[in-house]
Amino acid sequence: MVAYKPNEMMSSTDVAKNFGAVLSKLANHEVDKICVLRNNKPEAVVLSALEYEQLRDYRYWNTLNEEEYLKKAHEGIDSSRSYSIDEVDAYLERVIETHGR
Repeated sequence: MVAYKPNEMMSSTDVAKNFGAVLSKLANHEVDKICVLRNNKPEAVVLSALEYEQLRDYRYWNTLNEEEYLKKAHEGIDSSRSYSIDEVDAYLERVIETHGR
């Protein structure tokens, strides 16, 4: 279960009344997420667009098997030239780092 700090939890009423402030907190990195409470129970989580996109990418890349993963990684390589082992290693490290694997 995810732990929420007190400043990361808001009632749905407070979120609705202060939505601009919620977006500002996320944009200014004051919080990573806002847990929206309904009847004092977690109902939803508000994330920044960047955080959501990273989470979505992470989930996508983790659904691929090794063959699919390498095929997708290979799509970004220019096949019109040769690459050294060091260049390939560096490229794969960037792909892995970017996609959290």
